Amino acid sequence: MKKPISLLLFLVPFFVSAQQFNAGVIGGLGGTQISGDNLSGFDKFGILAGGYVSSVLSEKFDLEGQLLYITKGSKKNQQPDKNDYTTYLLRLRYIELPILLTWKQSKRFYFEAGPTFGYLLDSYEEDEYGEDPVSRPFKKYELGVVGSIIINVKEGFAVNLRYNSSIAPVREHAGGATYRLNHGQYNSGLLIAFQYTFRPKANQ
Repeated sequence: MKKPISLLLFLVPFFVSAQQFNAGVIGGLGGTQISGDNLSGFDKFGILAGGYVSSVLSEKFDLEGQLLYITKGSKKNQQPDKNDYTTYLLRLRYIELPILLTWKQSKRFYFEAGPTFGYLLDSYEEDEYGEDPVSRPFKKYELGVVGSIIINVKEGFAVNLRYNSSIAPVREHAGGATYRLNHGQYNSGLLIAFQYTFRPKANQ
């Protein structure tokens, strides 16, 4: 956890020294999945919650740093109608620090994208037989990307339609197999969040 927090502390003086900066809170939910588990679909419920600080770069661009708690993973339920009684649950909890460039396309629509750095708090994995105590370990750190569409609803309030994906594997495949650019399992998620930006503060 030290690396994301250290990076945030490194960036704080930049945001504070900016001509104008905004701060806010964000929270939401959605679906997540992990590649390489022989499943498909964003079937695992995930949440995110946290805060952000953005620095106004120009009339059209901001630079934003977020500090988030986010859950990820994968899930499969039984399908008795198909004679399938297998189940699977993977639950991952992260602290994440996205660093995003925001393009203010209009007063109503913003677009943002950038890298995100995650620290794995814990993991849990089970199948129809119960918890798997010898599950392959996940990497403690995650490198990914985030892309969002922000719809401003009213002053201060906005809806955030968000996609995130790891760009480095969070765990190796069984046996360490790789194929071309596929070097292991990768997280991804589709989420909808609501955010509130507090009144801007300008330095005198």
